[in-house]
Amino acid sequence: MSFVQILRRGAVSGLRSAAPKRVYSSAMNAEEVAAAKVEASAAVDTWKKISLYITIPLCGIFGYMSTVEELHHIDHLKHHPPEFAKYPFINHFTKDFPWGNGKETLFFNPLVNPRVE
Repeated sequence: MSFVQILRRGAVSGLRSAAPKRVYSSAMNAEEVAAAKVEASAAVDTWKKISLYITIPLCGIFGYMSTVEELHHIDHLKHHPPEFAKYPFINHFTKDFPWGNGKETLFFNPLVNPRVE
């Protein structure tokens, strides 16, 4: 073993011993553990109430609002369909798709996608 390797090994072992020891929850006494459980149960009750009485109703309200708006948008598309410009590089397929009539993509939507002849 060379002198440099010995110095490196000594430096590494010196760093290991200088590092502070980690303290885990086992260092708590019984009173501290009981106090932590009481505090944790209060926090659990608070977040349970927030979830039940605020989050779930808000999800329902926002879901209803977005559904109404989306249905209005779909109704508008039925009455005023978008006009598509016929460019040579758009919808240029060299062979037919293996499903349906072969001209429509897998997620084809007749309200928003142009028909390809």
